[in-house]
Amino acid sequence: MAGVETPVETQPMHQLEVYDLGIIDYTKALELQRHYHRKVIEGTQDDVLLACSHEPVYTCGTSTLSEHLYKSAEDLSASGASVVNIERGGSVTYHGPEQAILYPIINLHHHRTDVGWYMRSLEEVAIRTLKEYAITGIRIPGKTGVWIDDNSKIAFSGVRISRWCTLHGVSLNVLRCAGRFAAINPCGLGAVEVTSIEDLTGKQPMVRDVLGQMMHHFTQVFQYGP
Repeated sequence: MAGVETPVETQPMHQLEVYDLGIIDYTKALELQRHYHRKVIEGTQDDVLLACSHEPVYTCGTSTLSEHLYKSAEDLSASGASVVNIERGGSVTYHGPEQAILYPIINLHHHRTDVGWYMRSLEEVAIRTLKEYAITGIRIPGKTGVWIDDNSKIAFSGVRISRWCTLHGVSLNVLRCAGRFAAINPCGLGAVEVTSIEDLTGKQPMVRDVLGQMMHHFTQVFQYGP
């Protein structure tokens, strides 16, 4: 089990446009990501950060196996959640209104062309946000996301990087959502416990407040502005 690490400092070279999308359908947010991703690659767009929550959805990355879904897509849809296959790495995960989510569409040539560094930096954003709620998040070697202990996960990260421009991002569980995760093998990890800020504190913070903290810490970790 690893302690908290701080990513290597970067140098600001560019601007960041931040868009708070509120609660948005996952496929609409994905269309926006792809739109801005093309423009960032073309060099006609500054880096972008999309901040949002979603209506309930299960997203299946490139490593998803059929056994990672404990229910059929039809049964999941009947429970009020859609199922979407996407190009990010990793297996299946859940997104919903209980979470604060960031999708950075940034050119890593402006930072560091290192996938591991980028993933650790996203985790650092979640770790710093959790500190605001007196929660200590940790990293576990060989696993992505942010954990509370060896078997309790609170933040999920999954990305796709094309021509060193990023897609997808990091989600932090704010309100209780373990029941939603019980329908899947989250990230193909097996019997992992999924927790949230509400589970750990007994309080129900506003998701938008947590999202605001994440946006702030993102700009600090990636050194956009003061």
